[in-house]
Amino acid sequence: MIPKIMLGMPPSLEGAKRVHEITLIGLPDWSTAIDDLIAEGDKVVARITMTGTHTGDFWAMPATGNAVNFTGIHIVRIKDGKIAEHWGEEDGIALMQQLGFMAHP
Repeated sequence: MIPKIMLGMPPSLEGAKRVHEITLIGLPDWSTAIDDLIAEGDKVVARITMTGTHTGDFWAMPATGNAVNFTGIHIVRIKDGKIAEHWGEEDGIALMQQLGFMAHP
């Protein structure tokens, strides 16, 4: 589920910064912990756990006061010391369930 507001974000560093800024409005105590970090060749993989409390509007979803805790995996390809490509998956269903915007099965 991608909120419509995210669809207009540019696929760039500036777009990523804007997504993070908007996320912090809804979850100002947002924290990301790196559970595993693996590097091989030109790729780096991070398995992460994200936590926060939904105290403000989060992507046009009104504050619930709910705490969230969900996981993700991100892979980046490094070229000339910079991120050249990025692939990421986060458990958005768990996030929406914890916020109360999606029913648990």
